[in-house]
Amino acid sequence: MIHFLTGALDWPAAGDIRAQRDFNSAIGMSALTGYFWFALRLMQQNVASTLVSLLVRANRLSHFTSHRDKLTSHFKHQIFNAMILSIMITVVYCVFEGLISVKQELHVLMLTATAVPFWFIALLFLFQMSSNINYLKNNVMPSIEANSDRLNSLTAILSLGTTNSIFAVGALAIFPIFWLKKDIPIIDVLVVSSFTATVLIFLFLPVIKLRRSLESEQNKLLNELENDIAEGIRQCALDNGSGFGKNIEQMESEKETLSSYRFRAFSPRDKARIAACITLIPVSWLVLLLTEWLIHLTYY
Repeated sequence: MIHFLTGALDWPAAGDIRAQRDFNSAIGMSALTGYFWFALRLMQQNVASTLVSLLVRANRLSHFTSHRDKLTSHFKHQIFNAMILSIMITVVYCVFEGLISVKQELHVLMLTATAVPFWFIALLFLFQMSSNINYLKNNVMPSIEANSDRLNSLTAILSLGTTNSIFAVGALAIFPIFWLKKDIPIIDVLVVSSFTATVLIFLFLPVIKLRRSLESEQNKLLNELENDIAEGIRQCALDNGSGFGKNIEQMESEKETLSSYRFRAFSPRDKARIAACITLIPVSWLVLLLTEWLIHLTYY
C-alpha cells in the first residue's frame, strides 16, 4: 500500500532503468517480506509442536514452559541482532546502488525505509531456522533414552529441519522478480549467492547430520537387539521351557519396527515437497523470461 501511494508501483516507461528497479524492488520486497513473515509464523508453530512431542517421549512435559522461555529469550536476542544487521545491510546496499543522496523522490525514500524491515524479517527467518533445530537437538534430545522413542524424536526433528529447508528454497523462487526487464548487478548476485549458501550451510547440512545421527542410533539399537536375539536363541536351545521364544518374537517385531525408521526419515510427501520447491526455482526464471517477452511484444 505504501509503495502504491508513493508511486513506486507505477508502470515504468520503456528504457527507464531506475524506475524499473524501483518497481521491481517494491514488488519483490513486499512479496518476500510477506512470505518470510508467514513462513516464520508456521515455523514457530512447528517448533512448538515438535517440542511438545519430544517432551512427551521424554516424560518431561512439565518442562515445556521452561523450554519455551529459553526459546523466547533466544528469539529476543535474534530480534536485536537482525535489526542491527538489517540497518547495516541497507546502508551498504544504498552505497553500492548510489541511493544515498541529499535529494531523493518520495517513493525512493520509502523503498529505502522499507528495506530495513525486509532484511530484518529475512535475517530473523534464517536465525530461527538454524537455532531452533540446534536447541531441540542439544537441549531436549539428551533427556530421551536411547530406544525407539529417541529414533522417533530424531525423525521429528529431521522432519522439522526438512520443512524449514523447504521454506527457504521456496523463497528463492520469488527472487527473479527483482530483475524483471533489467540486468543483474553484481551486488544482487552476491546477495542471492549468500542467501543460497546460507540455506545450504545452516539448513541442509544440519538435516544431513540429523539423518546420519538417526542412522547411527538405529544401527546401534539394531546391533543390541541382534545380540539379545542371539542370546535368547542360545537360552532357548539350552532350556526349551524357559519362555524365551515369546521374548524372541517380541524382539524380532521391534527389530522390524526399528528397521523401518530409515524409510520414514524422508517420507514420499517430504520428497515431493522438496522436489516441487526446487522445481519452482527454474520455473520462476522461465516465467520471468516469458513475462519480459510478452512485455516486449506490447511495445511493437
